[in-house]
This record gives sequence, C-alpha cells and structure tokens, in this order.
Amino acid sequence: MQPRAFAFSVIIMLAGLSPALAQEEESGAARRPLPGEPGAQCIDTDKIVSYQTVSDELIRFELTDHHVMARLRKNCPQMHYHGYISYQPVNGQLCARFDDVVSRSGMPCRIESLTELPLPSNNEQTAEAAPGR
Repeated sequence: MQPRAFAFSVIIMLAGLSPALAQEEESGAARRPLPGEPGAQCIDTDKIVSYQTVSDELIRFELTDHHVMARLRKNCPQMHYHGYISYQPVNGQLCARFDDVVSRSGMPCRIESLTELPLPSNNEQTAEAAPGR
C-alpha cells in the first residue's frame, strides 16, 4: 500500500510542476524586458493611436511616430472577423514573447514578434483619405 501512496504523491508533485514549466516555456525567456532596454521587442502603449486586425495572426499598430506589425504565435480565431482586441500592458508596454492580446471571444493570443513598418508616403495617405477612389 505504501508504494501506491508514494507513486500517487509523485504524480501530484509532477502535476503541480507542469504549469510552472509550461509558463516558462511560453514566455521563452527568464525575465521581461525593462522599459527602454536595448534589443527588446516592445511598444509603449501610450503611443498607440489605433490598431487594425489584418488577419487572425497579424495586428497593425499605428503609433505616434511609426507603425508596427505584431505577429501572433498562433492563429487567434475570429479576431479579424470582429476587428477587436484588448490588452493589459505591463510597465506601460506590450512585449513580444511576454504579452497577450485578447480577442472578443476572450481567447488570449501571445504576441510572437513586433516588426517596425515604414510610414506610408503622403501620396498613399491622400489616396486613402480621398472619397470615391
């Protein structure tokens, strides 16, 4: 009877460790980057002017001084259909490999990478703003 109790307690201990290991594996790094840290893939949330859900895996953020494309780790079902996300910034930032966006259905989707995009030229902005084109 004691070997069974021992095996049961080992299974319970291992089951208790798995969420911690999974969380560490999900983050992909030991610690979150600090604000302004070189090499960090983060955006300051106070600079976000707007966003556009390009697909179920891509979000385009328009910041005050540039644009950023966020690629999600996995497909985030119905995000593009609803065109809505929410996020919870930490230290005023959204960071790749650490933060999630949440779709309207409530599903959290991890940000895999952030890529800076060139700003649209004045001709492109004028064409987009002109009605009937």
